[in-house]
Amino acid sequence: MNHPLGDTAEDAERWWRAYLLAENDQAGVLGQLAAAGDEHARRQLAGWLADRARTEEAIEVIRPLADAGDEVAELWLARWLADAGHPDELRQRAAGGSYPARHELAGWLAGHERLDELREFLVAHRELLSGWLARQHGMREVRLAAELGDADARRRLQGWLSRLRERAAAGDEYAQRFLAENPDWQQFRADWPA
Repeated sequence: MNHPLGDTAEDAERWWRAYLLAENDQAGVLGQLAAAGDEHARRQLAGWLADRARTEEAIEVIRPLADAGDEVAELWLARWLADAGHPDELRQRAAGGSYPARHELAGWLAGHERLDELREFLVAHRELLSGWLARQHGMREVRLAAELGDADARRRLQGWLSRLRERAAAGDEYAQRFLAENPDWQQFRADWPA
C-alpha cells in the first residue's frame, strides 16, 4: 500500500503520526510504515537517522523519495551525500539535472580545494550556479568567480588583496606568509578595473 504525500485529512494524520513517532524515538515503527509505502514515515525516519549522525542510513532511506522527484528529499539527499563524502553520486545527480546536487557538489569541490574541477563545473553550469558563486566568501572561491568574469567578485578580491598587502607591509606575519606562499596572488589581475 503506497501512501504518497497529499492534501487530505488522512495525509495530515499520517504526517502527524510520523512526526510523533520520530519525536518519541520510534524508529522501528517508522521503518515499518516507510516499508509499507508511507512517505511521511520515510521522511521522518530519514531525518531521525541524520539527526543521530547515521547519515549513511539516512541516505538509503531518503533516496527513493529523491529518485521519485520529491524536491525536499532531493535537497536532503544532496546535503547528506556531500556531508558523507559521496562526490561520485553527487556528480551523477548533478549531471542528471538535480539543482540541489549541483549546489552541494560545488560546495564539496570548493571545500576540498578541487578548484580546477570546480572551475570546469561552474563554467558548464554558470547560470544555475551563479547564485551559489555569489554567496561564497572564501578568497579562493571569490578569486574563481573573479576569473570567470564576476565584476563584484573582482572588486571584492582587489579590496582583500589591497588590505592583505597593507597588512603584510605593516608587519602582519600571516599576511606576509600568505603572500610568500602564494606569489601568484601578489600580482593578481592588476589590469582589472576597480
